[in-house]
Amino acid sequence: MPVAPAPSTRAPSPEGGHRFAAALQSALTLSDVEDAFFEVANAVIPAPGCGLYRIDADSGSMIDFKAQVENDFLTDYETYGRQDDPVLEFVLRQNRPVDSSRVVSRQTWEGCGARTALDIGGYYHSLEAPVIVSGVLYGTMNFARPEGQPAFSDADLTAARLAGEQLGLATERALRYEETGRRGTRLEHVLDHVPQALVVTDLDAHVLFRNRAARTGDHSASTTALVEDSIVEAMEEFRALGKRVYTRTAVDRHTRRRVVVKSFRLPDRDDAALTLLFEQVPEDAVRLPAWDVLSKREQEIAELVSQGLTNKQIAERAFVSENTVKQHLKRVFAKTDVRNRAELMQRIWAAGGARPADS
Repeated sequence: MPVAPAPSTRAPSPEGGHRFAAALQSALTLSDVEDAFFEVANAVIPAPGCGLYRIDADSGSMIDFKAQVENDFLTDYETYGRQDDPVLEFVLRQNRPVDSSRVVSRQTWEGCGARTALDIGGYYHSLEAPVIVSGVLYGTMNFARPEGQPAFSDADLTAARLAGEQLGLATERALRYEETGRRGTRLEHVLDHVPQALVVTDLDAHVLFRNRAARTGDHSASTTALVEDSIVEAMEEFRALGKRVYTRTAVDRHTRRRVVVKSFRLPDRDDAALTLLFEQVPEDAVRLPAWDVLSKREQEIAELVSQGLTNKQIAERAFVSENTVKQHLKRVFAKTDVRNRAELMQRIWAAGGARPADS
């Protein structure tokens, strides 16, 4: 049973319980919860040693722990104490707090492996309480006192039950918080692989997220300013007029670049909006079909193919190897449902692309 030093064995007090609950309420992550526990646990259950175990509910095996003790003590407990610990066995079986003076006779306690391991750390009395998270055993709180101090009282067991409930609720909240963070990270990773530029803002037009296409897009300062102005205008209409969708075409007079800005208000409780950016090529420019499934590099390779260039010539133009060109073409063929470069060229020409000059 891992332990961390604590200074006294005074009786538990209501003030200690309030401090314990307040510390756990302010904890966000699992690490915060553990730190809060070790900071105020002694105010709830006075004991020179305390610790936390994360336990597999089915096997009772240890998954993780947090404590400040000598390695020899932990090694001994894991070697022979855990397998012969009547206090732990009771907690796993009954899901309620118990101490060593109640679970077995003194003679039985004296001869068990847990008692021998505790002695390595200078302890004798043991109290453990379950930590239940979402109705399932998550771990235990562990407390220990040396032989010269009194055994744990009824008041200590009551305090352990209440503290275990508080710790279980705090742990459940921290697990949800961390899972939400992981989901957000996964979602950002997915959106970064979307070729379409997208921006998430609050209704005051403060940017909450830009995907990679929006962060690294080839936009001039003037085009970027036009897009930002369009988003501000969209948010104003969402707030003032209650609109759900806003569309505007931003035209950069210097570069002739046209960007369609389309914003969607997310559900009211989210107080946010999603904006998609669709870039338009000037009308007099030769362009490929709008195959959104192709990456920018794949569109570039396809355009060079439409000009009648060989793989070697394309590699020189695109500053890549011929093998890289071949790999890009395989993906382009698959995405555009063509079998070879001849079919690809026909499809591009049919969409308005210029035929290559006669060689």
